[in-house]
Amino acid sequence: MALIVEFEIATPILRRTVEAVSRIEVEEIYQSETGATKLISWVYGDDLASVPAALAADDTVDEFTLLEEPGDRRLYSVTLSARGEDHLTYPTAAKYDIGYLEITVTSETKIRARVPTREALFAYRDICREKGISFRIQRIFHESDPAGDRYGLTERQREALLIALEEGYFDVPRETTLSAVAAKLDISDQALSARLRRGQANLLRSTVGERAPSS
Repeated sequence: MALIVEFEIATPILRRTVEAVSRIEVEEIYQSETGATKLISWVYGDDLASVPAALAADDTVDEFTLLEEPGDRRLYSVTLSARGEDHLTYPTAAKYDIGYLEITVTSETKIRARVPTREALFAYRDICREKGISFRIQRIFHESDPAGDRYGLTERQREALLIALEEGYFDVPRETTLSAVAAKLDISDQALSARLRRGQANLLRSTVGERAPSS
């Protein structure tokens, strides 16, 4: 049975940037066609005008693009530098089938993840420490534990899936568009698409993915 693990790591990724704001929430991590790692990230703070300068001064960032600027937050696409890549733990998580559910950067980087086994968790922890990245577990519970979400969904993923369902986004033919659902949530089309994909993946892993194949 899969575990939901909440832990903190001390990584330098986006550390200089978050000093200028209150927090950063990483919505999506992916590789571009050139192999560079990109983070789609929401930035929150009182002085959002300082974010471009903070990103430019951050040695874990190579390039960045502003995608959306609704209200009191900004959505950025951030390409990691060579130093950022060196401290990235996402490839190790993928190696051990660990799925990130939430990533929040403040004074520490806090991660909520779906982990297949304790052995996978400890292997991930050991590689973090080999990279000089401290690792501290905050909470562990079984995916089916009532104290955690039954399907490993975050609150934002559940909200996005429910609104998309209620608005008819999953109907055939569709009764609404991705843009219309995104507008209701006050996020970009790109952020909503990523949130729906991650939420659907968590649902599938926790339902059909848990069934052993018939012999």
